[in-house]
Amino acid sequence: MANTGADSASGQRSRPTIRDVAARAGVSKSLVSLAFTDPQKVGPQRRELILEAAQALGYEPNFLARSLARDSAPFVGILVVNLRNPIFAEIAEAVRQELDLNGEYGLITSAAITDSDDLPNSYGRIDPRVVRMLQDLRPKALIVVGTVPEEEAMFRGIPTVYASAAPRPNTEHSSVRMDDAKGMELAVDHLVSLGHTRIGFIGGRGGAVSAGRARAFITEMESRGLEAVVEPAGFSEAEGYRAANDLLSRDRRPSAVVCVNDISAIGVLAAADDAGVVVPDELAVVGFDNIPLADLNRISLTSVDPQNREIGRLSALAVLELLGAQGTPPSESLITPDLVIRGSTLAHRPQEAPPSD
Repeated sequence: MANTGADSASGQRSRPTIRDVAARAGVSKSLVSLAFTDPQKVGPQRRELILEAAQALGYEPNFLARSLARDSAPFVGILVVNLRNPIFAEIAEAVRQELDLNGEYGLITSAAITDSDDLPNSYGRIDPRVVRMLQDLRPKALIVVGTVPEEEAMFRGIPTVYASAAPRPNTEHSSVRMDDAKGMELAVDHLVSLGHTRIGFIGGRGGAVSAGRARAFITEMESRGLEAVVEPAGFSEAEGYRAANDLLSRDRRPSAVVCVNDISAIGVLAAADDAGVVVPDELAVVGFDNIPLADLNRISLTSVDPQNREIGRLSALAVLELLGAQGTPPSESLITPDLVIRGSTLAHRPQEAPPSD
């Protein structure tokens, strides 16, 4: 006798299965499956019979089973490479909101395993099990938020857009990211306008974005006839702290530094505090990403704002374009950033008191 969701020996009501629906409707299991995966191939009378049986039993088709029965799952995968960087959560949420506005939905997962004790690799490595899981689910498209360090983790056969990252040249994937050259120009222009000539850069490790920002810094400094001092570091606070200690211990230490991101810049601020170096009087600090922490009064970090929500929105639209037009060539969208100036480069000046009557 078919299980119709009656109480089991354990006292818990069992979940109805596709076999139960088939028995109640008097049809085969394969026809029930077809009614949920491709209803247009089932006659209206039998489809109605199956739906009535499912409703009576409280049956809901298994999402994973339905996904595997199709050529692809009915969702867009959103792979957030590293949850430690708060800009990625902001981008991922903007992606999901834009997908929702267009009748799609995204499944967010993370794939990075980080090791803060291994500074050169603290940005993380991709967990291949997560990669295989997404490949098995066959999402209709994929948005990768952040840098993917390993080439073997690249997704093949899935329309892919990189958000706030640059894919490897041979992957033929699209990308939406900040114009790093323009962002570095804003940062260096600001520091030079304040009279700084000895400017250092902390970054260059951790992937294509970090390396690209280092190259942009060197270009901006050399174009002004200034020495480009680069202290290699990745994206973490610990690496920013270590690199700042190295720079501050030099005989001709810089009077200003540009950091690869805000997290490493917070490490620089901590190193300056521990060394008794006053920010911004003795060391001006600029970050990248404009994370919410940068706006806190205790931090007050001048930062290049990459327009994270716009990056997320345009990444979602880029995926929708790939889905809507087969054979769409890969594209690169560069977002023009802004510079948000705060206390790490400009000391707070109290407003003049209004004249007394």
